[in-house]
Amino acid sequence: MESRRFDRRVSRRGPGPAAAQIGSTVPNWTVPAGRSGGMKTQGDVTYASPFVGVKPCRIVDTRGPAGPYGAPSLSAGSPRNFNLLTGPCTGFPPMGVSAVSLNITVTNTQGPGFILIYPMGVAKPLVSTLNYVAGQTVANAAIVPLADFFDVTVSAGVSGTDLIIDINGYFAFDLNDGNTSILDGVSSSALLYVINSSTGQGVVGQAFGTGVEGLSGPGIGVKGASSLSDGVVGTTASSAADMAGVLGEDGTGTPNQSSGHESAGVRGASTQHIGVFGLSEANAVAGFLFSGGATIARGFLGTTLGTGAGGTTGPWGVFAQGDFGASGAKHFVEPHPSDPGRVIVYTSIEGRTADTYFRGTGRFVGHAAVIDVPEDFRIVTDESGLTVQITPIGGPASTWVESRDLYRVVVRSSSDVEFDYLIQGLRRAFKDVGPVQVGYEFVPESADDTIPAYLPEESRRRLIANGTYNSDGSVNRATAERLGWTRIWAEREAAGKSAKAPGVGRDPGAPAQ
Repeated sequence: MESRRFDRRVSRRGPGPAAAQIGSTVPNWTVPAGRSGGMKTQGDVTYASPFVGVKPCRIVDTRGPAGPYGAPSLSAGSPRNFNLLTGPCTGFPPMGVSAVSLNITVTNTQGPGFILIYPMGVAKPLVSTLNYVAGQTVANAAIVPLADFFDVTVSAGVSGTDLIIDINGYFAFDLNDGNTSILDGVSSSALLYVINSSTGQGVVGQAFGTGVEGLSGPGIGVKGASSLSDGVVGTTASSAADMAGVLGEDGTGTPNQSSGHESAGVRGASTQHIGVFGLSEANAVAGFLFSGGATIARGFLGTTLGTGAGGTTGPWGVFAQGDFGASGAKHFVEPHPSDPGRVIVYTSIEGRTADTYFRGTGRFVGHAAVIDVPEDFRIVTDESGLTVQITPIGGPASTWVESRDLYRVVVRSSSDVEFDYLIQGLRRAFKDVGPVQVGYEFVPESADDTIPAYLPEESRRRLIANGTYNSDGSVNRATAERLGWTRIWAEREAAGKSAKAPGVGRDPGAPAQ
């Protein structure tokens, strides 16, 4: 007969200590050498699968009391089924097991015979797991594949016998079996620990679904550490909406309105807590914007970087290197001095130009006064567009400006009185920036988008009035077609579908970018 057995090792050790009952610890034995990846039948020996050892345990003993794992003895030609992973022995995961390491023992044999053990529901194997003669006690270690529900069928041929089955470990599914688990086990530390002493990757996960997924109870799902390169790198070949190289989601799940956004390198999702959390003693979260290989803007959340007015330095909640824009007003909040339930909210002044200013108090002497322009004001302010305001104090006076430039302002008065002054100018870098510009900040992200709820009522009214959205908040399709938005959306969707097509992805052997 064609041999389809795994590494067969016959032992004369006997069934082990007589005191070993079902579910109790038994002496360990060597796991047979062999391969078990993706096994559904005895002949499916393909790729190697990881072995996970457990405490050796007696799972079946037909000499004991009657039950699903005990008496009666095996009768010739009368198969029995045993569910190995939900029986009296523990330490097995609820799924992801392709085979088990067993020690099969027969005793009280009634005559010459053999044992067949195989996954329930598949054809009987062509060779036996163990052979015996009358009055013999014999054992054989074997790797046995499991069916979908972890049941095996045991059949005694020719003559009946008592059966003992001990188990000391299992094999996880392999990479190519189409299952959700690659390595599944029970461990108090790291279940899988990979060390690469060279310059390549320690672990690479590539799939049309999720490349690497880490699920955790009290411990860490996935941890990456490196002394010379990136600890964890997540990439996706898809540019479709909602795709991400790394998706972080907490136990509260993803918000219902989180779909339809552009693809991202990292996406954090939470319905009740923090989507993305950065913790640092320097820069908690940093964003760099590039164009043509050059940095054109940088933004930081929670940072010690940067210097503010009057020599103020960090820490900052938000610091931008580049323009800072917002569709709403800019506020600052301070505590109320006497009411703990209230605060003081001030809002920044807004204008159509990027203004600079300095102010102070002086006195006319001989009906004249000279206001020296600070060097810092002179550096950032354009020489054109200066305005001067003079407010007499203590009595009536006629005042006027005799001259003004970026070095000094000469003012005159009909009386020698004290006065306040306010000198204003335009930031040199932004003197030609007009308030009405071409912009895309309010262009819908897709044809199914709705008017943003974060906008104030006046802004929403304008977006309906200018034809961006309809009165019910849906996208105005006529405007989208006229301005070319529909073409942009279609090209984006096509690019996403192309990126998700089979065969598209990074070479697992390629270095991380």
